Amino acid sequence: MKVAIIHVGDELLTGQLDPYPNEIIRLVRERHAEIVLLTVIRDEIDEIVAAFRHAHSLRPDIVVVTGGLGPTLDDLTREALAQYLGVELEVSEEAAAWMDQALQRMHGTAPPRTEVRLRMARVPHGCAALRNLTGAACGIEADAGGTIFFLLPGFPHEMLPMFREYILPRINEDDRVELEVRAWKGEATLEPLLQRVALRFHVRVASLPSTDWRLHGNRIVIKGQREEAENALDFLRNELEKLGPEISCL
Repeated sequence: MKVAIIHVGDELLTGQLDPYPNEIIRLVRERHAEIVLLTVIRDEIDEIVAAFRHAHSLRPDIVVVTGGLGPTLDDLTREALAQYLGVELEVSEEAAAWMDQALQRMHGTAPPRTEVRLRMARVPHGCAALRNLTGAACGIEADAGGTIFFLLPGFPHEMLPMFREYILPRINEDDRVELEVRAWKGEATLEPLLQRVALRFHVRVASLPSTDWRLHGNRIVIKGQREEAENALDFLRNELEKLGPEISCL
């Protein structure tokens, strides 16, 4: 299963990233899903739409989008999704009721439904609103030709519970694995062999070099379906042994 992840927010480009996006990555990888895109973009509607288009072109099963669902004018993710899908935004009465309940819980009384607040209850026509139990802005689910877009709030304490509730159960575990070898050889020496392995077994082989590889070794990661990856690992280990004994299977 393939997953794309888009984080929206000017503040993220300052380097002040919360740990929760890393938690999302960890949870996706635990399901052995392949992350085909991980990107951070500004609160600019044209850039968000372009990111949606690029993510969709990679043909993922799921696109996870975080941030930009609040009530302010720079919260543009829902507008970008509507524009990308070619539909209008409309207020979801169900989402508006959830918003009222959330605001009453936060403030002790439900404030009036102003146009500003109702932005948090707007969804593109034909899309589903997702209840946010820890905040006021609803999430959004949209089917775009078989790729499911999920829009989540950017606040970590809202984002992660919604990810666990709505998205994680939809990420089906498959038989993909990541296997790792550590080799005490230079990357240039290893590269011809790694190319042979990738072509022969139809797996992805990534070299993760270390500047002090003579001490700690270079990591080699094989990604693919279990049988092909295991066969590739066996072949790689045998070939590495011909180069010398300095390998370690992790």
